[in-house]
Amino acid sequence: MLKSGWAHLFLLFIFSLFSIIETAWQDENGMENGEIDMVFFNLPHGEATLITNYYGDNILINTGSEKSEKSLNEQLKQMGITEIDQVIISNEEEAYSGNLQNVITKYHVNKAILPESFEMEQNQSVKIEKWQSDKVYTLFDHLMVQNIDISKDDEISFMLHYGEESVLFLNDGNISIEPKLIDQHRQVDILKIAEFGSGESPSQRLLKQINPIISIIFHSNKHEINEDLIERLNASWIDIYFLKQSGTVYVRMSQSDYELLS
Repeated sequence: MLKSGWAHLFLLFIFSLFSIIETAWQDENGMENGEIDMVFFNLPHGEATLITNYYGDNILINTGSEKSEKSLNEQLKQMGITEIDQVIISNEEEAYSGNLQNVITKYHVNKAILPESFEMEQNQSVKIEKWQSDKVYTLFDHLMVQNIDISKDDEISFMLHYGEESVLFLNDGNISIEPKLIDQHRQVDILKIAEFGSGESPSQRLLKQINPIISIIFHSNKHEINEDLIERLNASWIDIYFLKQSGTVYVRMSQSDYELLS
């Protein structure tokens, strides 16, 4: 009976400890259970997006260029991020993956999803998975990534689904990808523009179909903005966030809604 009583008290202690940890996380960032944060980083050159949940699990989509290492590390430090569970690379170009080795080493990455042709240093602690056509990847509970298209240059465009909310990461600026997106008849809440705003996509037809509210354009030192594209976005009443001008953008998302925190 005495042993049983101690066991009961021990279980109560463990349960209370986990409750305290979860409450501390919630108090620290104001996030409620069932919400995720999506952070589009303003970097000197390249793309990087962090997704984090209520329990402090972290996924990084692209890493920015090697020139952006200091900026990315400083912003992650400000957020209290010390570990990243998964890294997703959607393009093997330096602006998207140049900081990968630093991220893997510094943030103890467990898994990486990479383009088929992408080669990286051998690291036995990191599980490597290659993008597959039309595959759906589950990242967190209710958070899924659907591979939409892999270009001839191994640029992966994908849709991120969280409940009823959708974010489209375009990574091919050519309009040849658009029929696949139009056929899905799906509305998108947030659109990440391909190729730093230098490409032709999205066309007016695609914008009408997916009807995004917000568009995100990362900064590149090597790409020139396509003014015709920006004109189309403005004509469609889509809010455009040039991260070099707006700074890092924070989005909090539930399975049925989202809000900008910055």
